[in-house]
Amino acid sequence: MSRTGNFRWLVWVLSPLAVAAALMMQFMAAAWGGLLPFDQSFGAGGDGEWLNLLATVTGLATLTSTLGGLVASSLLSGLMRQLGVIALVAAAGLTSLPFLRGKAADARDVSLAIGGPETSVTIALATGLVVGGLTAGAFHARNGRALATGLAVTTVAVWVLAVVGTRVPVPGLGPAVGAPPIGMPSDLLRTGRLELGGWLPLLPVLWAVIGAASALAAKRFAASRATLLLSGVLGAVLISLSYFTARPSGGPYLDHMTVQNGASGYAVMLTGGALLGAALASRVPVWGTPPRR
Repeated sequence: MSRTGNFRWLVWVLSPLAVAAALMMQFMAAAWGGLLPFDQSFGAGGDGEWLNLLATVTGLATLTSTLGGLVASSLLSGLMRQLGVIALVAAAGLTSLPFLRGKAADARDVSLAIGGPETSVTIALATGLVVGGLTAGAFHARNGRALATGLAVTTVAVWVLAVVGTRVPVPGLGPAVGAPPIGMPSDLLRTGRLELGGWLPLLPVLWAVIGAASALAAKRFAASRATLLLSGVLGAVLISLSYFTARPSGGPYLDHMTVQNGASGYAVMLTGGALLGAALASRVPVWGTPPRR
């Protein structure tokens, strides 16, 4: 077999394995760190927290599946090979299902779980992997390297926010409280109580920084300003989608329209902040080159 053929087989084998391992480690870290506290009661007054757990599962699966698919497809040539490895990478994320179902079995008094906690978390994981695969498939052929670079920075930033939000106390406001979904790592950030100047919510400011950092990292590989902006905002869009997939309308969710409306507000803050940061970053020249037109 030629050297090129050997390389292709390595991509086919190692890419799914890497994504499966990365996703499993994130879920284990989230469970250990308090972002996925399944072992509690989700009865009246706490049932909305179940939706937050589903959003965390979906969001992590979406980010990892998209990033893995973009990276793997960029290493292969040919449309069918690229789409095939993206599908395989997304399917590899299902290896985390036994772990999640085992954790979900510890949940008690769950009224918002479709088909029970285990089935509900299965749907959340599968949804995230499908959304990630479709996203990677849509962008694999053009500027995939730029998008993968920006999304990698966003993923790292999300984990930094999660660690800070759940572990670092805020002076004057008491200890930090772990409250997923990702991107809104504490009750303080999620409710907007932590503000700048008494009026500006911190969440969009944080995501403006994340969007700018993601765009700057991708700038060397972006062929156009549109790709650069997308590199900065893609992670925020994917996380926002996880809110809505975990908060479907109808059925037992009819009494939780305030949660659905809240998700819309969070999505605006995340994507708006990231887009602003990416737009500002697009004006910064790289190594003395002029700004993109």
